[in-house]
Parts: sequence; C-alpha cells; structure tokens
Amino acid sequence: MLTRRGARTLAGVLAATLVLVAGAVPVLAATPALGATIESHVTFNPNGPNYGWFVASGPAVGAGTLCASGTFVDTGIKFAGFQSPRGVVQLQVYKTFTCDTGGTFDVKMQIQANFDTGYETFAWVITGGTGAEAGLRGAGTGSTVPTETGNINTYTGLVD
Repeated sequence: MLTRRGARTLAGVLAATLVLVAGAVPVLAATPALGATIESHVTFNPNGPNYGWFVASGPAVGAGTLCASGTFVDTGIKFAGFQSPRGVVQLQVYKTFTCDTGGTFDVKMQIQANFDTGYETFAWVITGGTGAEAGLRGAGTGSTVPTETGNINTYTGLVD
C-alpha cells in the first residue's frame, strides 16, 4: 500500500513521464527530408517569362513527397550584383512549378551566372506551394548548362 508521500512521488513521476512523451511525439511524427534531383529544361522567351518542363527523381519522388514531372514558368527576376572583370552576375530568379498531378510549388534561386560562358551555379529554396505541394519544403544547390534555346538547370537537395 502506498503512503501519501509515495503516491505523490508516483504521481509526479507519471506526470513528468507524460510531459516527456508528449514532447517527443512531434519529433517522432516529423517526416525526414528526402533526397531529390530536379532537371528543368528552360526555353528563353524574348517576349515574356522563360518557361519549360521538368522531371524529378530520387527518394522524395518515390515516397510521393515530390511530384515526378510538370511544367514551370519564371515569375520574377532581380539583378543583385556584377563582377565586371570576370563577367559574373548575381541574380535572384523566382519560378512556379506546376506538377502534372495539379499542385504547384514556388522556388527562389540565388544564381551566380557567367555571361561569357553561359554556365551558372545556384542555391535554391522552396518558398510555398498549393494543392498536394502546399506543405512542401526544401533547399539545395544546382548548376546550369546552356543549350541553343535556353538552358538545363539541375537542382539537387532535400525536400520534405
């Protein structure tokens, strides 16, 4: 039989255990970030925003976190700096990706572009989404190679 002191001690231990378990549940329920590669084929448009199509691959696609394909359009561009001796410019480019399944996700790219060669490197982050992609988060790095009509961007990173 428990004494009053023992009962209070037991109640305190149970309460502390419940607090610890309740605090751990969100951590246990969190979805781990999964690897993804997005390859986008950009068409330069002299009369409007650049546009194109994309395919995605990696564990995030296999798990259904990220859609496998769709289209995109550039929604904004900002010039952020220029290094004249090297021909390098800093750009911020904003894109909206529309999945073949219907949802969208928005990406901000911080680009270091070499206008002499056409090659670029960039960092990217997902800034929002709609539909099945409404809660999508992700970030990574990438590179760009020129083509005759635009370029091909390869994004590599983690999404959840």
